[in-house]
Amino acid sequence: MLTSVVIPVRDAADQLLYTLFSFNLQFIAFEKFEVIVLDNASRDDVPDKIARFAANYPLRCLRFRRVLPLAQLLNTGIKQANGELIILLSPTMIVPREFIGVHLHAHEKNRRLVLLGLGARRIYSVYDPDFSPVQHAECREWLENYPYIKRPHTQTQMISLLEESQIVSGQPAQISLPCLEAEKRLAIRQKYGVGLTGYRSPWALFSTQHVSLSRASLMEAGAFRELPRIQMERNMAKRLIKAGCSFQFDDKLTLLKQECVIRKIRDRNRFSKKNRRA
Repeated sequence: MLTSVVIPVRDAADQLLYTLFSFNLQFIAFEKFEVIVLDNASRDDVPDKIARFAANYPLRCLRFRRVLPLAQLLNTGIKQANGELIILLSPTMIVPREFIGVHLHAHEKNRRLVLLGLGARRIYSVYDPDFSPVQHAECREWLENYPYIKRPHTQTQMISLLEESQIVSGQPAQISLPCLEAEKRLAIRQKYGVGLTGYRSPWALFSTQHVSLSRASLMEAGAFRELPRIQMERNMAKRLIKAGCSFQFDDKLTLLKQECVIRKIRDRNRFSKKNRRA
């Protein structure tokens, strides 16, 4: 079963490169999966950086010159995918070596499965001058605790903090930070089990930042609808349940979620600065 990993991205090129590198480390044979990057009119040279990236697996980048709604972006990526199994993933997620294998094995046992992301930890892989005050303080304290991580030599430029050798050794996972959303999911897992037995709203756990499902299930449920992201995800999840899919936590994977600036905040700040200068 070929697996297609679909990654929508906008202005997160440096984090994306770490994510793509983590796929170079997969235990499974590289011909068993492909990665499709959906560049949603990024302004930070995503296509050029991907073109220079040495992938061990089939890697494609679809470039869109105007910003598309997330639903349209995902629907396009799914249509372009060759795999029977589709994994939707955030560009900021560094995946463990067993990532593809765990998803593939779960779906080989149950073709009507929707496998939900469960465990995640946070990491500062890139320094961004547009971080919020809280992020700046947390990043500074984190760097003080781990002196072997690269330091930003300026506070006005985006700087990559991790070396590829550190990802290979697994060091970032050992020094990662808690993730509040993952802790909430773990509490649900402890109460209802991996299969969410008795949990009344499994559709609320569906997230395009980390989920896998078969192409057949997607085709039966229909395309993503153009709604705000959370509403779009829940709408799709409810249709998948109606189509007979079962929801389950992966329970074997912990991803590293790279800290990044929330886009709406960054754009609003830049707009305000332009108005002040005017």
